[in-house]
Amino acid sequence: MAHFLFGLVRGIIRFTPYPLFRAEAWCAVWALFLASGRLRRNALESLGIAFGDTLPLKAKKAITRRAFFNLTLGLADLIFYIARPGRAYDAFVLEGAEHLKEARDAGKGAVVAVAHFGPFVAMLFKFLHEGYKVRVVMRTPRNKALADEILVRAKQLFVPQPIYSTPRRACIVACSDTLRDNEVLVMPVDQNYGGPGRVFVDFFGRKAATAAGPAAYAFKTGACLLTAFAYPLNDGRWKVTIEPVAIDRSAPEKDSVHIATQEVTSRVEAAARAFPEQWAWMHRRWKAVPRPGEL
Repeated sequence: MAHFLFGLVRGIIRFTPYPLFRAEAWCAVWALFLASGRLRRNALESLGIAFGDTLPLKAKKAITRRAFFNLTLGLADLIFYIARPGRAYDAFVLEGAEHLKEARDAGKGAVVAVAHFGPFVAMLFKFLHEGYKVRVVMRTPRNKALADEILVRAKQLFVPQPIYSTPRRACIVACSDTLRDNEVLVMPVDQNYGGPGRVFVDFFGRKAATAAGPAAYAFKTGACLLTAFAYPLNDGRWKVTIEPVAIDRSAPEKDSVHIATQEVTSRVEAAARAFPEQWAWMHRRWKAVPRPGEL
């Protein structure tokens, strides 16, 4: 049934003009927004932590609404891009693509740290079009059986392949295999992280629990560590800016990983400050507090 519905949706989208698809998605997102009271409250709380009284409540509410729409419409675009991947190629421009090429030429793969900023998953279709094999670390879905049914078919499609974060051992093996095969490993770094290997770094002036995985994998394997953020352009397209992050492998691993993770997080903050309507404020980024000895 999942295969059938997935194929039916793809078939319909193939004959649906993008403006019509976008308009239909917009209506659905409005309904979701009106029903998302808890997420709206979370966003206002996060904006209060980040900007304090420097932003009036009216501005915070406007950012909350626009951020919700940008995030959900970006995820809706994934459905369109799966059915019509050529559209994704035209929607994005790469800046810093040479860093991906240098990583591939070095033969040890690339770890790309991303944030829930702009069309952060849809932009990966551009990587695929450029000839890179891409795997994305994601939370294990609640309905894993249904997701697996769809992804079995998706493996035959032009889409980034997922690595589930649990079971943890399987995730570690899959991430290591991805880099060993000289592929691109994409890892989100901007959500509260309560698992092992977290570090607390500064984010908008407050300590935030952050996954150290991207820097740790780069340190251990010799892979390049990059960041990638999609910024809106005036013509409706997106500029994906790819930049390297220095890894000091002569320093102790713990120190080097912490410094690199702070650098990645500082870049997320800079992006969120420049385009606050593009970052997912609905997530409670500062939820965790350090345990004794974590700082």
